[in-house]
Amino acid sequence: MNTRQVILAGLYLCLSGLVYADEPTPEQISLIRHWLSHTSETSIHQLRGASGNKVYLHKDGHKEAVYDEAGKIVKDGINDGSYNYAHPVEQPLKHFNRDILPWLLWGASRSDPTSVEERLEAYSRALGGGLGGAQAEPKRQFNDKKIDNTEVQVVAFFIRVIEEGGVQEVFKILKNPEYEPKEPSKIGKGLTIGLSKVVSSGDFQPVKPD
Repeated sequence: MNTRQVILAGLYLCLSGLVYADEPTPEQISLIRHWLSHTSETSIHQLRGASGNKVYLHKDGHKEAVYDEAGKIVKDGINDGSYNYAHPVEQPLKHFNRDILPWLLWGASRSDPTSVEERLEAYSRALGGGLGGAQAEPKRQFNDKKIDNTEVQVVAFFIRVIEEGGVQEVFKILKNPEYEPKEPSKIGKGLTIGLSKVVSSGDFQPVKPD
């Protein structure tokens, strides 16, 4: 083996090691999947002061409707119900990269006047609520144990969010039902910061529905 081959072989091993090191662990996959399965979407349908809106999800997980506090269906181009390509509870990782991430990037419709920042903040609130729900409930058992590469990328996305937002406590909360965060408000702010940094990086893109 000549010098060039030795250098290339060494470079390959280094890069392989980096990829392996960055791959989510089974525990991280399990915890984040559990977290997202408990993340309600109510707050993302209450933008621009529509705090009375309620979300109703069909049992098939695909169809949903949003009603305001007067009981009227919402069709404002901002908080409307939408079709879910993946089930929010049973397929939370696929739901994120097929339904939530496109909404974060582009909004609910072409006429949606909300900013990416508004949507990120709303989703951050949803994640905060989901964190509490996931901590209080036993780990959810999923019928589909295997996940594909696009779902692994969602886990990698949220690991980045946690790191960029400086909220490593998230994993302590998800692991331990008795754990009490020292500064709950800091976690909410950190999730918003982390989401903003990771989404703006452009490293993660929505997946075309199956």
